[in-house]
Amino acid sequence: MPTLHVQGAWNDHEQHMSPVGGLITHELTLHEPRDDMQIARINFEILGLIPAEETHISVSTIRPGRTIELLEATLTIGGRVIIRARAWRLCRQDTSEVAAVELPGMPASPDACTAYNPSEEWPGAFLASLRMNAAPGGRSGRRSVWVQSTKTLIEGVDVDPLASYVMLIDTANGIATRVRPHTMMFPNVELSVHLFRQPEPCWVGLDTGVTFGDTGIGLTSTTLNDVHGPVGRAEQCLTVRDFPS
Repeated sequence: MPTLHVQGAWNDHEQHMSPVGGLITHELTLHEPRDDMQIARINFEILGLIPAEETHISVSTIRPGRTIELLEATLTIGGRVIIRARAWRLCRQDTSEVAAVELPGMPASPDACTAYNPSEEWPGAFLASLRMNAAPGGRSGRRSVWVQSTKTLIEGVDVDPLASYVMLIDTANGIATRVRPHTMMFPNVELSVHLFRQPEPCWVGLDTGVTFGDTGIGLTSTTLNDVHGPVGRAEQCLTVRDFPS
């Protein structure tokens, strides 16, 4: 059951995708767990508005394997499929001798950043529940922000650290807006997350750029960080449009 603290930004009767993504990730980590594997990629297809109502998630393995597996999670509300997610789970190997990272790290640590209040631009109780620190030099369309939640994902449950991290990634589409959200709509219809290592969830670093095309399509692109450095990438495909008349 969702609480007020998952309330979305576009409508007060919907759930924000960010905590819903965390919830789905939590269920993926619980499905036939294997210590010798890790989730490397999750794609969330958002099929419609996510009502703030009783939420059900089912998970299955659609491609079993010894070293590679593909999982699928389906989120339904009121008997309707709202989100389909697929996750590649890959075997763990010791590749420390060849490890190298080409992704940029955050320009400043959380302590060296300035408090950033998303509620000055966005409504919704979920965003109001977050703590954010912005790195110097941010502007419309480009910003680096550290994000932390003041709430637990599931009351009374020790959730997987990956779920606690993923539950904040979808906020990337709201931290470097090109236009103000009260003048145009630009919701994302999907979220794709790629991870080359397992992140620590204390602070989620979002180094984000937003691109708008000239035919109503946009892309929010984010390098994901934790306090130790980059952990992967996230992409969000946007539908850029005027508000309905």
